[in-house]
Amino acid sequence: MRNIYDERSSPNSTSMPPLALLACLLLLTCALALAQAEPGPRLATLEYPPYASQHLDDGGSIVALTRRAFALRGYAAHIDFLPWARVRAELRNGTYQGALALWPREIGEEGLIASRPLFYSELGLFVRQGHELRFQRLQQLAGQKLGIVRGYGYPQRILDAGLTLEEAVDDISNLRKLHAGRFDLVLLERRVGEYLIAGDPQLHGQLRWHGRALERIPLLVGFVPAQPGQTDWSAIFEQGLRDLHASGEYMQILRRHSANP
Repeated sequence: MRNIYDERSSPNSTSMPPLALLACLLLLTCALALAQAEPGPRLATLEYPPYASQHLDDGGSIVALTRRAFALRGYAAHIDFLPWARVRAELRNGTYQGALALWPREIGEEGLIASRPLFYSELGLFVRQGHELRFQRLQQLAGQKLGIVRGYGYPQRILDAGLTLEEAVDDISNLRKLHAGRFDLVLLERRVGEYLIAGDPQLHGQLRWHGRALERIPLLVGFVPAQPGQTDWSAIFEQGLRDLHASGEYMQILRRHSANP
């Protein structure tokens, strides 16, 4: 039989340092928890960094909060990243039980049950550097080309302001068209636009936030209403969010992603 005491005390011993051992135990605990979790809802989202992105740790702040809220209630949420127009189409086809991150108008149009707001976004205009833009009312910008994304639930008052609306498939396409001079303005959430511009060498330093928020919009998770006999994912998510707040983990996730509610 091998002498455990002698092996640990040997100068050639390769015993694991306490911190490394603790890290391994934590990873093992997380792995066991995931293995024991029941299948959760199928949810869809879009590339919407820094809130949701396949290229960010844990999928971004809203994705991380959503997954963790379900995990605390014993469920493993499955989240797919899709173009936004397809997210809405698949919701209507019944492929998914919910979607994130949604605006209130999108919740209403899709007939979903809204979660509590996870963040509040500033919606406004991006312009090219050096482009002076002064206005008191949006109607004063009538005739200018405004880049928007197909399927987004923009506030109706902005859409009805008389600007020439030009649709693209996503926000980064709009910003690139703005840089190329194909649009005069782009309507976009501030943090998303600034994140995308900072990460694109061709856009960095070329585009800027206009400096005025047109709307402050809550970002939500929306759930398809449960039918009799079905799991009420919206209620489970709400319970999970309460657990996150009570434990302090909600703010820990926000700090990890440098996000503010």
